[in-house]
Amino acid sequence: MSTKAEQKYVDLKKLCERIDPELFDSLSWILLLNLDLIPQEDIEVNVNLKFSRELMNGNFKAALSIAKSIVESGRPIASHYKALFKVDPNLSKTFEVAETFFALAKRRTELIEKSGYKQY
Repeated sequence: MSTKAEQKYVDLKKLCERIDPELFDSLSWILLLNLDLIPQEDIEVNVNLKFSRELMNGNFKAALSIAKSIVESGRPIASHYKALFKVDPNLSKTFEVAETFFALAKRRTELIEKSGYKQY
C-alpha cells in the first residue's frame, strides 16, 4: 500500500478496516503518528515511541523485538501489545498498516533531515 502524495491525513480506523478490523483497538493505543515532532532523545527513552519509530523506518525485525520486550515488561501498555499479538502473532498485518500509516511522517522526517533543521 502506498499513500498518495495529495493525501494529507491517514485514518487509522479505515486503514485497519481494510487489513483487519481487530487491529484497531490495540494499534490506536500503541502507534504515534507525529514522530517527526518528537526529539530523538525522547524517543530513545520511551520503548513505545521506539516501536513506532522502527515501524516508520521499516525496521520490522527491531519493532517485533521491541514489542516482545514490552509484553514481557509488565508495563501498563503491555496489555495492548498482548492484545495485538493475539490478533497478529507475527505482526505482519501491523507492518502492513504501518507502511501507510507512517508514510507521511517518514517523508516529513526525511525533509527535515535534508534541510538541516534540528528537532528541539
